Amino acid sequence: MDDEGLDRALQNALLALLDVKPKDPIKFLATHFQMECETNLVAKAVHLLQDMTIYHPAIEERLLKAYSTICQYSEEDGLTGDIYTDLLVKLISESPAYQKDVFLQHLQSQSTEYVSFDVFRSGVLTSILFNQFVLEVRVLFGKMCVDNHDTAPTFLCKKALRKMSKCLAEAAKRSVSGVDVNNSSLGISELGSPFRRTMTKNLPTADYVKMNTFLSEAVEVFLREVPKIKL
Repeated sequence: MDDEGLDRALQNALLALLDVKPKDPIKFLATHFQMECETNLVAKAVHLLQDMTIYHPAIEERLLKAYSTICQYSEEDGLTGDIYTDLLVKLISESPAYQKDVFLQHLQSQSTEYVSFDVFRSGVLTSILFNQFVLEVRVLFGKMCVDNHDTAPTFLCKKALRKMSKCLAEAAKRSVSGVDVNNSSLGISELGSPFRRTMTKNLPTADYVKMNTFLSEAVEVFLREVPKIKL
């Protein structure tokens, strides 16, 4: 690589770093340079979208870059459903298997179907929102667990599930209006503290649920509410 090419590569890396402002800049830069040598276009698109939230000021630019990148698989046909689904799978790779399958059934396209930018944008934003949702649901459940065990009172879980719809609706309003863009929280994880204050002692064993049950019910809330949200 000549001096000009080196300068351009370093400049692009720094611009990407300033653009995303990741929590771990060293790891981000290492992955960035690795992606520069990557030939898999889906992997490159995933990298462009990592560390993003639906509120991030650079999200629209990143969506355009990712779409342009992934469309290079076929200049004539554009982005097809099989490649689009592969991208979604990689974007939500950290989610539990069952919830992941349910979510993908909700969004995936036919393998040979053309995927427009609007469809791509909606699916990617929903995936990013889903990742944040699952993360906050896990944190919330941990706050509701009793005596550090892996179960939470059923009545607290039901109360939390009712509140989730409101959190999702308010998150969508903020993303559309551009208000409060510095706050990436959906507000779900914060529900735990006030709920625990209402908890009574010595509840029967039958009145407790485990994480997987709670998460599955939470995903049902997400899938029910998200189609109403125009991200």
